[in-house]
Amino acid sequence: MSDRPDLAEVIAASWRTVLDVTEVREDDDFFELGGNSIMVTRIVSYLRRELGVEVDMLQVWDTPTFGEFRAAVETAVGAQAQVTEGAG
Repeated sequence: MSDRPDLAEVIAASWRTVLDVTEVREDDDFFELGGNSIMVTRIVSYLRRELGVEVDMLQVWDTPTFGEFRAAVETAVGAQAQVTEGAG
């Protein structure tokens, strides 16, 4: 068993928590759900705390739907893991 959290669930939890919604779908748009620049910083902080990954705040503007954002964060987590493994 892995201690690694389910990435999609952590990312969804960040949106649900920050946006104060009960459900997030793949095609939900961050800004249409009421997101703003302050909430972007909260999403980034949440992901840093829970996943230890740095997500550029502009990522939310570049990929505003949950599905696009989730895929971008999963890619960033994978890339960061490769760098960490390569350094060890």
